[in-house]
Amino acid sequence: MNEEMELSEHSPEQLVALIQQGHPMYFEELFYRFLPLVKKFNKAYYLRSLEQEDFWQEARMVLHKAIQSYVPEKGLQFASFYKLTLKHHIFSLIRKESAVKRKIDKGAVSLDAILENQYSNHTEYSFEGVVSMHFSPEEIVMVKESASGYFEILSDFEQAVFIHFINGSSFQTIAEELNCEVTSIKNAYDRCHRKMKRLLD
Repeated sequence: MNEEMELSEHSPEQLVALIQQGHPMYFEELFYRFLPLVKKFNKAYYLRSLEQEDFWQEARMVLHKAIQSYVPEKGLQFASFYKLTLKHHIFSLIRKESAVKRKIDKGAVSLDAILENQYSNHTEYSFEGVVSMHFSPEEIVMVKESASGYFEILSDFEQAVFIHFINGSSFQTIAEELNCEVTSIKNAYDRCHRKMKRLLD
């Protein structure tokens, strides 16, 4: 996507019409044209739960929805329509993040207590078939000793995901609980796992 793309002479409205008529090959060109806007919004609105790749994926999803719902007869240019739709989506994500933070502030359980309850028998958790983590007794002690330090390097969103996950919730369940996309949960879990490995190394 960083490479220069050869653009057609079609206007955004014409590209949208072609996609609506069953020519999805024009989607990448349309997204490329709006990439400066996506980058601008990515810098302007900070979202803890979304890294750049995730933000761009959200922008692509919004573009898909905007194409499906765009009605040119209403007189609004597609560029303005997409900008409004994307901004509304971003504000919605920000509200969700704020709700997540409120949940954490209301009743976050310490990592030490969670590990004490969940890993006292050294059980093994299989994370949706993606990663299977097994803590040895020595590792459990190491994690407990580093609990406060570990939480400090997690974002609020990552803390929420970690707490739910360590209590046995699936990606889908956590996504429903935190009111966000499953992809965002998986990405947050991956970051938690990488930080955990760095802590134990």
